[in-house]
Amino acid sequence: MAKTVDETQFIDYQMSDAFDWSDSEMPVRDAIWDYLMEKNGHDTLKTEADMTPFMTMAETDVRDFVDKNLKTVSSK
Repeated sequence: MAKTVDETQFIDYQMSDAFDWSDSEMPVRDAIWDYLMEKNGHDTLKTEADMTPFMTMAETDVRDFVDKNLKTVSSK
């Protein structure tokens, strides 16, 4: 019988656990979603399409995206 392993994806970590510059308890996934919703004018379908690559993206790529797009001046 095949053994299944449930792994927590990086995008499910809290922002404060994933990034030393953040004190948010929001999951990384939700922070990215909120950013994309704002960018897409609150178009849920567009945001869902833009969010899809993050489901399988490597942790380093997610980190780069979040650092470039979500890190605020006040948290640097």
